[in-house]
Amino acid sequence: MPYLVRENLYIGNISAAAEILQKGSDEITHILSVLSSVSISFFTDWCSSLSIPTKEIRKVYVGGSGSGEDQGDGSKSSLPVEKLLYSLEYAGKDLKLVRMAVPLRDMESENLLDYLDVCLDFIDKSRKEGSVLVHCFAGVSRR
Repeated sequence: MPYLVRENLYIGNISAAAEILQKGSDEITHILSVLSSVSISFFTDWCSSLSIPTKEIRKVYVGGSGSGEDQGDGSKSSLPVEKLLYSLEYAGKDLKLVRMAVPLRDMESENLLDYLDVCLDFIDKSRKEGSVLVHCFAGVSRR
């Protein structure tokens, strides 16, 4: 079950996200998935009985000629060139949800700052259009 932490902002785990993707939601219109894979198959690998329809909107890669490339807003990324930054898709029941998936491994060595701006932008925009569920696999802070 997702937890409301701010107006139009929910936090949860993969179970909460899977339930919303399967059944839909009167509240939640957007989902930010922070998992090791952007593919919706991550959910079906986790639970083989799930069937979640998707329609790709776009995939965004780190661009430029080398790591540490300027991202257009004056910030630098330590991500390698052509690494997937995020995937955006319509997902779930009747493809009514907008899902942004960010490929982050649940490891202490992962640099979350490389993805922070795009995640915050998605959360901000989603909260203006409806409500957003932000989830990882376990839905708990490890610190």
